[in-house]
Amino acid sequence: MIEHRLHRLKIQITQIVVFVSCLLSLVSLGVAEDRFFEIRAKKFSYTPNIIKVNKGDVVKIRLISEDVYHGLFLDGYGINTLAYPGQEGAVKFVADKTGRFSFRCSHTCGEFHPYMIGYLYVSPNRLFPLGASGILVFAALSLALSFRKSGKAAKFKLFGLVPLDWRFELTRFKVVRNLFKNRWFPFIPIVINLFVFTIILLAGILGGWGAGNYNFGVMIVWILWWVLLMMFMVPVVGRLWCMVCPFPLIGEWMQRGKLIGVGRQKSWGLNKKWPNKWKNLWPLVILFWISTWFSGFFTVRPLATFMLLGTIIVLAIVISIVYEKRTFCITMCPVSGFMGLYSNFSLCAVRRKDPEVCQKHTLKTCFLGNEKGYGCPWMELPYEMNRNTYCGLCLECFKTCPYDNMGFFLRPFGQDLFAERRRTDDLYRRRGLDEAFKGLTMMGIFLSFFIAFQGPFGHLKDMARATTLGGYLAYLAESFLVDFIFIPGLLLLFAFLSKRMSRTKEVSLKTVFVNLSYALVPVGLAIWAGFSLGIILPNGSYLLHILSDPFALGWNLFGTANFPWTPVFTGIMPYLQVLTVMIGLLFALDLGYKLSLQTYKTVEESRRGWIPILVYLVIIHLFFLKLFCG
Repeated sequence: MIEHRLHRLKIQITQIVVFVSCLLSLVSLGVAEDRFFEIRAKKFSYTPNIIKVNKGDVVKIRLISEDVYHGLFLDGYGINTLAYPGQEGAVKFVADKTGRFSFRCSHTCGEFHPYMIGYLYVSPNRLFPLGASGILVFAALSLALSFRKSGKAAKFKLFGLVPLDWRFELTRFKVVRNLFKNRWFPFIPIVINLFVFTIILLAGILGGWGAGNYNFGVMIVWILWWVLLMMFMVPVVGRLWCMVCPFPLIGEWMQRGKLIGVGRQKSWGLNKKWPNKWKNLWPLVILFWISTWFSGFFTVRPLATFMLLGTIIVLAIVISIVYEKRTFCITMCPVSGFMGLYSNFSLCAVRRKDPEVCQKHTLKTCFLGNEKGYGCPWMELPYEMNRNTYCGLCLECFKTCPYDNMGFFLRPFGQDLFAERRRTDDLYRRRGLDEAFKGLTMMGIFLSFFIAFQGPFGHLKDMARATTLGGYLAYLAESFLVDFIFIPGLLLLFAFLSKRMSRTKEVSLKTVFVNLSYALVPVGLAIWAGFSLGIILPNGSYLLHILSDPFALGWNLFGTANFPWTPVFTGIMPYLQVLTVMIGLLFALDLGYKLSLQTYKTVEESRRGWIPILVYLVIIHLFFLKLFCG
């Protein structure tokens, strides 16, 4: 009876979604006409910043610059014009493509030039209702599937296909294992990155306060590195960047006395221990949020990038002298927190192979070290490690294990989200509100970044770059309220509704809040991937210039110094961003219901408790959809 009703409900929801989509499309249709817009350009915004037309309209735009040389390039149409004081620009085109298209400055006009953006809406915008329909259909299917089975499965399967405990060992191949056991790996990649970051630091000094889009440091760090981090390194390999990061190199050299060979196991420094109660993500939640206060400077100003990276390097050295091992990486590196949390979703992991081998090996050389390698620099217990959060992929456990019992595995996305608690989780107060707030604040920071850097609102860009003290303080206040009050409060509300609907008294509200917050891990990765597309596709061509002329000295090392700014695939960028949002939703729905099953005692409680969280996921994804294409 229940399955029959759910089937009817699914059909009705699908019919409603199709009807609404068609209705929205019909309402948006209009009669083609001539449209004229006078757009004024001024650092770093357009007025008007949003223009709306109908499909088939003949659009004429006059561009007037009020300060310096500006351009206007229209995504999807490939139309470009330039203007400077005393010389207007003009374009004319037929709006034959529908949707939302960004128009952006095509001539370097200052530090915020890459983020000088406006929106053109050509109705009917079918992408938004289509995406919204998809969200509702996926939600209806999730609800129907959650009520389909009567009992808890013995093993969770990702999308009902791949067991979440499945894994395939890559180090079964001798060449991979030998590479991981060699002391030159990952030392050589670290040295290569040290060379690259030396150039970055020099470019930061030489670039001063100039525009960042033609600076090697700004482009490599905030365009290339960030995109690779969020779209490949973290979701696929986990803490891959930690493996090859050059920042801890000097500190570890001072601790060990050697760069490549095995030196002292006990640090040459003071070797103090970080307080247990702060060996979790809370310090990183706060520090990363504080670092975003200056995003309007270090992401666009070469010297500000130099100051940020220089501060991180100095802190890494000082903390290494005072505290043991990789204390800086675990508790103070600004990007370590979200890499650790999001790495629990990743496709790869370092784990023990046979638990019995580890149990019989009383020396625990993977933790204490031996003549072939160091005890885990991240102070993990590799012999019982079951999550990626604090595994820096340093590979020392491969070198120190005398039984080759450590493996590098491929496994399903999201496996670590269901790992059992360990004794160190309770000792260090981990896997609680710290990780929940890390995921929630990352969503809030995304929202602030997207609106300030990829939105059309000039006054918000002025607030982010502190043109006035009052505006800057308002920007920080908004960031705090959104990141720590509104977004966590919204999840808390739906967690409360989940607990009430489950009708259980055995599970605390805090447990529901924390456990179900892990459903937002794939959501966070997806929206940051969408944001990263909005960075690399319009601005990636600047990389060709800075590779040939890294210090802005007029060099042309590879013959690409004069390559013009060329946005790539910006016409279909909203479709790609919507696709990333939908992929994140699919994983959130699948993993979220399994988290509900893990949180509540019975299947009935889990189903009832899942409904409010499902509604919450639909609401936030409709909002993200609106940001990217609405």
